Amino acid sequence: MKTLLGKTLLLWLSVFLINANSATAADSTLLAVEGKVDIARAGTTAWSVAQTNSILQNGDRVRTGLRSRAVVQLANLSVVRVNELTTFVVQPPSAPGKTSRIEVQSGSTYFFSRERPSDVEFSTPLSSGAIRGTEFNLAVAENTGRSVVTLIDGALSISNSYGALDIASGEAATVEPGQAPQKTAVINAVNVIQWCLYYPGVIDAGELGLSAGEEQTLADSLTAYRRGDLLAALENYPSARSPQSDAEKIYLAQLLLAVGQVDQSEAQLGSLNSPLAGALHEVVAAVKNQPWTRSAPAALASEWLAESYYFQSHSQLNEALAAARKAVAQSPKFGFGWARVAELEFSFGRTKAASDALDKALKFSPRNAEAVSLKGFLLAAKNKTKAARQQFDEAIALDGALGNAWLGRGLLRIHSGDAVGGRQD
Repeated sequence: MKTLLGKTLLLWLSVFLINANSATAADSTLLAVEGKVDIARAGTTAWSVAQTNSILQNGDRVRTGLRSRAVVQLANLSVVRVNELTTFVVQPPSAPGKTSRIEVQSGSTYFFSRERPSDVEFSTPLSSGAIRGTEFNLAVAENTGRSVVTLIDGALSISNSYGALDIASGEAATVEPGQAPQKTAVINAVNVIQWCLYYPGVIDAGELGLSAGEEQTLADSLTAYRRGDLLAALENYPSARSPQSDAEKIYLAQLLLAVGQVDQSEAQLGSLNSPLAGALHEVVAAVKNQPWTRSAPAALASEWLAESYYFQSHSQLNEALAAARKAVAQSPKFGFGWARVAELEFSFGRTKAASDALDKALKFSPRNAEAVSLKGFLLAAKNKTKAARQQFDEAIALDGALGNAWLGRGLLRIHSGDAVGGRQD
């Protein structure tokens, strides 16, 4: 999803990032934890709950649970997003001057870097490889070790005892047990990495129409959701529960989007043909920059909020703001809607209107990471840097997948003279 920033912040971005220095960090760092993430330290077999900002040293293992994700930053500032049900090991560099290697034993990882193209080495149970580039996805099947590496940008060499293969941007390599790597075409790169994209909350819980029994059973989850905390809402959704109604399927589908599980979300929606299901399909189309055709005019607050994101994905910001305003007019206590109005008002430089909308967003959804992050930007625009930093720290703690929060904190760190830390953020 494209990020909306005020003109002041765009100016910061253009000025300060030019002067940023290269980082010299020696270790990898676990930047963000979403859901259940564990670490087993080198030389041990015991798993312990992972903490944000944990330092990862050679030999450490990391695993993510169901509906969980993590973010790791390597020593060269490359970012590794880790999907659910993934286990990987940080391995020592293959030679002096190289960065640590990542051994993916099972699951999916997405490597991303906006530094200059550099060599990143990886291994799987069936192969090893090196990429010189900025972006690729690596998926490893748990039982067979079957590996698929999709190269979005760069050049990659992959090999095993049966052969070697070079691929370029837009290509993929598949490694089957007992076979040499084989080249395949990438049909749609966005579909490959959809699990690591950011999907906002758009469903107004008051429009779901859950039964009294469902409201009671899901009380903890719904309370977190209404407060804006998508990750806590998912964590508090009963793990062994199957949705009891179409309304609950839509609610669970929304929660699954919060951790990027688009396939699981769409499986919950199935063939449901309702305005709320349509709202979720529309926001997925917006994030993935895909076409969407509305079958009937928007009426519900959830529909208008999804419409707002879809307009933004087509650079129609005035229409996006108008749709967000219709969402809160339809549902005046819709915290996600008010946060969206505030964000769009701020993008036009109307800080008073943004502040007024944000006050309502935080009143109704005080743990909405997007709203908390936006408050940081508004405080930064007033040169209240200490208070702004606290807001960005809180937003990152609430949802480490929110790019706005990392950007805002990074700009503040650069502004205060911490170019290395700011560039890392």
